[in-house]
Amino acid sequence: MTWTLLEEKVAADGERLYLVADAQGNKYLLEPLNLTISPKDRLFVELLRELKAVINQPLNTGGRLRYICYEGVEKYQDEYCLRLSYTEDLWTYWPHKGERPCSLPELAAAALGLLELTKTVSAKNWSLGGFFPGDLLPLAEESWGLLDPRVQKLLAPYREGGEIREYYLPPEVLAGAEWTEQSDLYTVGLTIYTLATGVFPFPLTNRRETVTAILKEEPLDPRYYREEIGKEFAGLLLKLVKKDADARPDVDDVIIEIERMRSEQTLVAAPEERASVKEQATAMQRKVEQRRKRYWQWQRYKWPLAIGVVVLVAVLLLSRGSYEEKITPETSPGEVVALFYEGFARLDTLQLEEALKKGVGSDFVKMVSVMHVTAKMRQAYEYIKVPFLVLEDLTISEDPATSPEKPVYQATYRLKMLEGPNYQIQERSDRLVLTRWRKEWRIGEFNSTVLATGQEPVMGLEYLDDWAEPVSP
Repeated sequence: MTWTLLEEKVAADGERLYLVADAQGNKYLLEPLNLTISPKDRLFVELLRELKAVINQPLNTGGRLRYICYEGVEKYQDEYCLRLSYTEDLWTYWPHKGERPCSLPELAAAALGLLELTKTVSAKNWSLGGFFPGDLLPLAEESWGLLDPRVQKLLAPYREGGEIREYYLPPEVLAGAEWTEQSDLYTVGLTIYTLATGVFPFPLTNRRETVTAILKEEPLDPRYYREEIGKEFAGLLLKLVKKDADARPDVDDVIIEIERMRSEQTLVAAPEERASVKEQATAMQRKVEQRRKRYWQWQRYKWPLAIGVVVLVAVLLLSRGSYEEKITPETSPGEVVALFYEGFARLDTLQLEEALKKGVGSDFVKMVSVMHVTAKMRQAYEYIKVPFLVLEDLTISEDPATSPEKPVYQATYRLKMLEGPNYQIQERSDRLVLTRWRKEWRIGEFNSTVLATGQEPVMGLEYLDDWAEPVSP
């Protein structure tokens, strides 16, 4: 289709919108995809296919919040764009998209709209994946539009800066739990918090620090970023963004509270309340930063201080202990391989080495030895109770090249290693060739390959640090 550009507008968050006309003069709005991948990439084609599948299933949500559905994907000149129906208010108010901070009465209206939508999503068992400030568009007279979150979530990983959307996921979801209505509540709270203060309450230095803060911290009272916020409204926002999903209030109760605050006009703080909060704001912000700094200093410097002591203790314990060998002339090749992986899963270097012919797999043994020492150290110094190493989905099978004289095995598994607050994940494949040594089978050749890597937060991980109590006014 041929499009004629009539005008272009840029939102406060940098997102562009084109007003175009088709050959018949009908007006449409085009929102550029702004992807970081080339249209020539196979991934781009697959993404377009998935995008069109979502667009072809529009949602009719009702309620006070206008749910803005896209109508298709169009190419304008060299850009691919999302097509929207032309409406005067959407075009007029586009420049206000992403403005922060917003007026508190407007935000109360946005919150009510999102909360009503949360109830609808739960009742109809839809999956939106939560809410995000960039999806909201302020319209006239305290009304709001919401750009289809399904589409925005799908595109986020392929947009510059889109990774921040992940940081609006609730702590329990980041830790691997299922999405619930309470999860939606969290994203409502964090979205309104950010729009009210103009501040994302967690550090954005790098992903590790951000996810750690989300899992460990309670956000600072929003009044310390904007003293105009009323005490009751601030307290309600803090309840919505509680780390513990069970501590978040019921949706209906939140709606009732916001309606009451609007009626009693307590959304905005009284002058004397603002003055009191303003006096404390800088000190409280500094306190949070100092706590974060001390935490990461401890994470960085505790290793060199502790590693020497733990290594010495580990060596002494190993040298004093007695190990009963498990492999005999009657042990089959398959049993030797099974003993090898049992020792690996338990970080038992002696059992691991028994299954190997001398000198074989030395790098692998060193890796396990380091894991063993590190695990003991972290258990001693950080009181960590979660497994340091997890071996999952282990499959051992005979290689097609196997023979009675030279047994060959293939092993595939998922390896999860604790690092900081996350499990570093490796999908691995090993090839093991066995040989006779002193009438017993041993692994004579060992090759291990990392097929893929990943990362996931560890649920239930607690550190020995000074974050036990959330900061509160």
